[in-house]
Amino acid sequence: MFVGDALAQVRFDPFGLQFSFESERLINVENAIIHIEPDGTAWSYDCQAEHRPPVILHRLLGRNIHSVEREDLRLTFTFEDGSSLAILSDLNGYESGAIVTAETGHVMF
Repeated sequence: MFVGDALAQVRFDPFGLQFSFESERLINVENAIIHIEPDGTAWSYDCQAEHRPPVILHRLLGRNIHSVEREDLRLTFTFEDGSSLAILSDLNGYESGAIVTAETGHVMF
């Protein structure tokens, strides 16, 4: 569903992140992400942390998604330049985010 799409916008709010795509799909993240650059440098971001670290997500803007993989509690987008964005979930009893598309509506995870 996301392959060939491009990340258009990243928004920060007090309790999470929002990723908007050129297709108008949206992912809300309320747990954590890991952004891995093509050289292997990893940038973690915990949406619930009191002191959040800096991120360089702007490097993903406009990049096309090459592949999407799902593992237990992790959805990973790999971009055309070899960088990746992993969206992490957990089993704490609350949702970790939502995927919003015209095709599926709201899907909580």
